Amino acid sequence: MNPLSAGASAPAGPALSSAAEPRTLDRSSTAVMPRTARIGVLGASGYSGQEFVRLALGHPGLELVALVSREHAGSPAERLLPGIDPGAAPLPPVVDVDGLVALLTAGELDTLVACLPHGAWASLATERPALAEQPSLVVDLSSDHRDPTRAGAALYRYGLPEVFRATLAGATRIANPGCYATTAELALLPGAEAGWIAGPIMVSALSGVSGAGRAAQLRTSFVELDGGASLYKPGVEHGHVAEIERTLAAATGAAFTLGFAPQLVPMARGILLTASAPLARAVTPEEAHAHWSARYAGEPFVRVLAPGAWPETRAVRGSNRCDLAVTTLHEGRTLFVSAALDNLVKGAAGQAIQNLNLALGRPETTGLPRNGAPW
Repeated sequence: MNPLSAGASAPAGPALSSAAEPRTLDRSSTAVMPRTARIGVLGASGYSGQEFVRLALGHPGLELVALVSREHAGSPAERLLPGIDPGAAPLPPVVDVDGLVALLTAGELDTLVACLPHGAWASLATERPALAEQPSLVVDLSSDHRDPTRAGAALYRYGLPEVFRATLAGATRIANPGCYATTAELALLPGAEAGWIAGPIMVSALSGVSGAGRAAQLRTSFVELDGGASLYKPGVEHGHVAEIERTLAAATGAAFTLGFAPQLVPMARGILLTASAPLARAVTPEEAHAHWSARYAGEPFVRVLAPGAWPETRAVRGSNRCDLAVTTLHEGRTLFVSAALDNLVKGAAGQAIQNLNLALGRPETTGLPRNGAPW
């Protein structure tokens, strides 16, 4: 079956759309009537998969039909999801890929959310074409379909609502942005869109260890991680560098270059990011703050903090919100902006639900927490 069949609408161009796309938040109308999505979650045992299940269970328009885990197939769902109370709502079965294909073929589900490691969903979709072709809606949380030049990615929309909202309404294939990329893009977009950024951008970001996934690794073990901090893939090596540059270019029509210093720190979740760049003209701190505030006015999941306040990871923990602070330095010639978000919510599962809401024609905030849990 063609992936655009079963009533699905075809994307209207590449995954990253031009700066001409409208960015205003409009909950009054949509081209797609709300429906309930019947969902299979691939990679339900991972951190982002479990977070998606937790949020989806409280969503009125998402029905979990199957949790997919090769390791845990056949086990009770509550064993897979220790944070979920099975008495509060019926939990779906845990199946393997064969079980998922059988449910999909039988018409028991129509939506896939792929919470798999990078490369795994693209490989699985090639091996099992039914998984790629039959669902009317797919959201991919990996990097497999973020670059529109890669094989199979042309059908996917890049799921950053604050920029590409218009292309996500009614979308059938969505590539969820990376957690680092979401943080950096939201931090930098107002300056990039205004044409203020005049040279290379430097980004430094601290990340909780859940961003590395749940698979056992020496560098993320307690003894290796506790009490220290470490850089990994600094410079231009990290895959998010190209993603951020591509998104800023798609949103503005201009080219940007980026240097990136990701750092692993001993906390479970969260990203704290700072970015700086030379400015084309002198901009006062007051002007920068007013511009960022105006750009995100009305955005439900972006908060620009008051001058003098700075983002903290604990303030956004468990929420789908990104906190921003901005000023200028060196007599207004250098941009300095900081951002914080929860890498498992706005950086992964929460943003996936935000994108599902848009694709399904539901209010964008449905089922998503705006408040953090700092203690």
